[in-house]
Amino acid sequence: MTEDLKLTTEVKKQHTVPRFLLDNFGFEKGGKAKKLYTYDKQSERSYIQSVYDASTRNSFYNLENHPDKHSLEPILGEIESEASSAIRKVIEEESLSSLTNDERIQLAVFVVIQKARTYHGLQSIKALVTGLGDRLLNMGAKPEDLPNLIGSQDHSDLKNFFLETVLKHADHAEHILNKSWILYKTSEKDPYYISDNPVTLHNDVDMGFWGNLGLAVRGIQIHLPISSRLTLAFVCPSHEQRALQAREQLQFIVDHDISQFIHVKNPKMIVDYANAFKKGEAFITTSDNTKFLNSLQVRFAEQYIFCEEDRFGLVKQMIEADDSYRTGLRPTVN
Repeated sequence: MTEDLKLTTEVKKQHTVPRFLLDNFGFEKGGKAKKLYTYDKQSERSYIQSVYDASTRNSFYNLENHPDKHSLEPILGEIESEASSAIRKVIEEESLSSLTNDERIQLAVFVVIQKARTYHGLQSIKALVTGLGDRLLNMGAKPEDLPNLIGSQDHSDLKNFFLETVLKHADHAEHILNKSWILYKTSEKDPYYISDNPVTLHNDVDMGFWGNLGLAVRGIQIHLPISSRLTLAFVCPSHEQRALQAREQLQFIVDHDISQFIHVKNPKMIVDYANAFKKGEAFITTSDNTKFLNSLQVRFAEQYIFCEEDRFGLVKQMIEADDSYRTGLRPTVN
């Protein structure tokens, strides 16, 4: 990253999800920029907009009341630039096999920064501070004591605190690098969504009170859609181990008791899934797999979901079933 990078910007409309990434979910409809179908979870309406306008907030990365008018926008632009060529390579080759170590590092940094930099991240900090304040008041604290106990609840102070933490998340890139990487591919008839909070986490391991959605916890699955057809996933190595064991068991049956082969459900998928980990080949997701990945985008989205087609039936179904999906996940204070 350039050491003498200018930390101010004239850009007012700032993307919380990079435009180069949103382009991969757009379609041509005249004009200079691609278009996106957009679904607003709060108003429950869909519409077409330019990628120039999608997932933007005015002066979002500019520090409040800073004497030198510093902004994170130039630094984030550098991180995007470094990762964009690696993402373009993955899309063109539909494979992870040729990524260099440097490109993997660039992608890992991009993922953890993208997870931290969204409007959802700011809203989560506000919700956490508010929840802590309410909890302390219920325990007998006085309102005038809260600034000393939990810090300022002023919008400008909370926003600056949020911005100060964004770049610190680069330290978490090692958690991405230590994961097993896999590339998912969907069919043209089932495009992937991307949202205004596109890095999603899922875990089938129940860890009770402690929660199970940390970057380093056992069983975690981290996803980032990079085009309408491709999703990058960084998963706990236990998933790869199970995939390789399943392929070994299949090979054992073939070598020692082929009569049992008829009892194996979808042997091709077993082989393809293991190869996706070992060779970097894209693993084709079923319609149900794609629906699940898209449901994570709905669940994590703060407000907006984007698609190359006007296909938001899943979003509507999820909101109808659970009204909390109108916003992103919120931290809770017990």
